[in-house]
Amino acid sequence: MIRSQTTKPVIYMLFAALLLAMGATGCHYTPGGGLFAGSGGPFTYDSTEEYPKTFVIVDTATGENIFEMHIPPGKSLVVQFDKGHGDDPKSTPDLMKYGVFPMSDTSGLLSSSVTVPGPYSRRIDIFLTEGETYTPPDENRPIRTDAKEDRPAGWTDEGGPRDEVRSDPMRLYDP
Repeated sequence: MIRSQTTKPVIYMLFAALLLAMGATGCHYTPGGGLFAGSGGPFTYDSTEEYPKTFVIVDTATGENIFEMHIPPGKSLVVQFDKGHGDDPKSTPDLMKYGVFPMSDTSGLLSSSVTVPGPYSRRIDIFLTEGETYTPPDENRPIRTDAKEDRPAGWTDEGGPRDEVRSDPMRLYDP
């Protein structure tokens, strides 16, 4: 069997086209970085009903909050920092792209952005926010148990007078 020398370049071109197509489909994100995790990739912050989170970026030079977002429960905040794409080369040289997605999504476009300080001048703070808290019931409230001894006499198997007797059965619901 004679093999053609053009087979290898065709395979390489198909492989390169496949990699290019995978990269062009949008941002791929997973908690922990996914398959190709790196510091230049997107970061995912999940917020659950048990642990609702607030994401804050602090400018460490001034102590000012640059960006703050309460992540709704059941959603994920995905952020990615693009070095050198900010609007001021000194104070905000980087661009942070972000998006909020359902936790089940693993890809999508980061359509929102904000300029942020460089990596050595910013800090990311994650806060657990107050969700719905458990309120204990009032100890003095009446509790309906539906026990036989708690029922009115007209409701028992033995019967008895009802609490309110109406003379006209057609006016059962009228006062």
